Amino acid sequence: MPDQRTRFARARCSFVVFAVLAFAGPGEANPHALPPSPPPSQTITRITSLRAQGDWTRALALCESALRRHPEDRGLKLQRILILADAGAASRARQLAGQLSPPVSTALRARLDADVAARQVRRARYAPEPRTGNPYAMADQAAAQLAAIARRYRQSEPAVAKRAELDRLIALQAGGRDAAVVAAYDAMPPAQRQALPQYLAGPVADALLRMRRPEEAIALLQRHYKPGAAIPEGASDPAIVLSYAWSESGHYARARKVIDRATAAQPVWKHVSSQKASQPNPNRSEDALNAALLRAYNQLLATSWSRLRRGVDEAPDNASWRRELGNVERYRGWPRLAEQDLLIAQNLDPLDINTRLALIETWRDLGDFDRVEPALRPLEKRYTRSERVQRERLAWDRQRGWQLDAEQGFGRGHSPDYGDRDNNTQIELASPLLARHWRVYGLGRRAGASLPEGHATRSQFGVGLRGQWRGLLAYVQALTPLDRFSGKTAWEAGFDWGLSDHWSWQTDASTSSADAPLRGRYYGITGRSVNSRLQWRASELLRASLHAGVMNLSDGNHRQSYGADVMGRVWTGPRLLIDLGGAADTSRNSLLNQPYYDPARDRSMTLNAHIEQTLIDRYERSWKQTLDMAAGRYSERGYSTGWMADVVYGQRYAPHDGLRFGWQLGWHNQPYDGRRESRVTLALNMHWGE
Repeated sequence: MPDQRTRFARARCSFVVFAVLAFAGPGEANPHALPPSPPPSQTITRITSLRAQGDWTRALALCESALRRHPEDRGLKLQRILILADAGAASRARQLAGQLSPPVSTALRARLDADVAARQVRRARYAPEPRTGNPYAMADQAAAQLAAIARRYRQSEPAVAKRAELDRLIALQAGGRDAAVVAAYDAMPPAQRQALPQYLAGPVADALLRMRRPEEAIALLQRHYKPGAAIPEGASDPAIVLSYAWSESGHYARARKVIDRATAAQPVWKHVSSQKASQPNPNRSEDALNAALLRAYNQLLATSWSRLRRGVDEAPDNASWRRELGNVERYRGWPRLAEQDLLIAQNLDPLDINTRLALIETWRDLGDFDRVEPALRPLEKRYTRSERVQRERLAWDRQRGWQLDAEQGFGRGHSPDYGDRDNNTQIELASPLLARHWRVYGLGRRAGASLPEGHATRSQFGVGLRGQWRGLLAYVQALTPLDRFSGKTAWEAGFDWGLSDHWSWQTDASTSSADAPLRGRYYGITGRSVNSRLQWRASELLRASLHAGVMNLSDGNHRQSYGADVMGRVWTGPRLLIDLGGAADTSRNSLLNQPYYDPARDRSMTLNAHIEQTLIDRYERSWKQTLDMAAGRYSERGYSTGWMADVVYGQRYAPHDGLRFGWQLGWHNQPYDGRRESRVTLALNMHWGE
């Protein structure tokens, strides 16, 4: 069976073939020509030789010249049909075969039927998407034709039937039926899978990758992929699928090596025989684009963004480069900038489904929910088989659906605020989005500690209303006390406002703050508080913030706190992230010697580190471990300065999208009123939703 390069060569010759046909005419007799005579045997021999060499243009010219002298010669007509079939003009060859009398053999008719269907498959795979109608119609039609051919010739021409069955896999893959392709591949005997033709390796491997079987895609492509091999016009480099398969199987360095080598092997310029000037090589551009994207998927966002930015600067009207630049900008925490580039990409290519889905994800990140559903529904209606559209629908339904968060903390160690043993529980259940912006939620809190005076408890239950708009999240909630230490309802409100891609402002206020010392609550002391934070975030690589808080306690104490922190990335790898930074905090109290820790003034300065390692990253399933450390100096007015330290180790596990579990084990040590205290904590958390 001919491979893709042979088919491509045939396609390139088609226009020459048709030109010769147009010049030669249909083969009518010339009235001034010599009387017909049998063609010399050497003419047929010469035509056969030229066909064998692939010189179809000269073979067709010689055949047409002979037909002008011998217009009724069946042998020459048959040779013309065979030349056209070899050159890729299958439809014209089958048309002429239908006019031949007596009819052509069953074997030739079967071959021509299969060639015509195969050409339909190529159009379905490489032709631009139709602006209207069913985007899968051409591929479905080709698959139906090939299935009919396989049935028709299964007994008489088994080789043709087998070829039609294999070609049908390409049509199914082009029509978005990856599951059917993989099912047919699985049904093949092992020997047939090993001997799969080279031209099928790419489509089948792509289907395997989409069905999340990257290891099998790697094994298949490694048997057939040859770096630097010619790529049919309109087709993608098989190295792209191979590199993504390596990446999705967890071999990130190998993935980058494959795509980088493929990119270097592609010339920047490509000479087209029909044009005098060389043209930019689309395969080089596509390989370079995917080399940049692989780095983003491997967490190397800064490197990926730099490559994409250069590519867009060189080709500002390239929709694919502009789209992926927007995607990486969104990954880096710049949704507004991403939106701008994605809208440009959409104007450059309005039908690109990937751009439209990326815009939906950006609007979800921004909280611009009014635009999500109107943009998603047309995609669902048109692309009924798209896995990406289906995943986007599931993600959006999770985000706008029910949300559950639960946290449980335990502490051991003697300290003025926490006692010998303490615990803290919080559960929140939020309703689905109402009118695209609002949620109603129930909230329960409980904190307890074993103090020298006895056991203190703070229990609250209430309801809240949360609203979200573009860049803004705000809430108000009322919490009724369920314990004997406080007797009034706590009203709380706050907002988180994304001022830009780099600046955000959060503020929370409470009439009975949960941050008030639990030991003070034992004596009936509550606190009204306002806390605010202003954060600047350059990207995932650098962030800094300032925060301030005021708490007016019911015993007359006025507490103020201020602080600043900065954190920067010092190491980025596919499985390891390391951030280093520092923090400075200070606070003061207007009253001293109250029944809780109330230093007149204290200060702390620490150096901080955050380490995150990915243990498992397999599609929606992930398992990560983190280590947070802080060490520095703590000083309290009236007491000597001493060292302080925090160490927290934790893990996060997500079995699938919408469900996460986590736990943290921590140790804290610092002096309180000159007396060094240490505390061990355990925290558990769970999130269900999006």
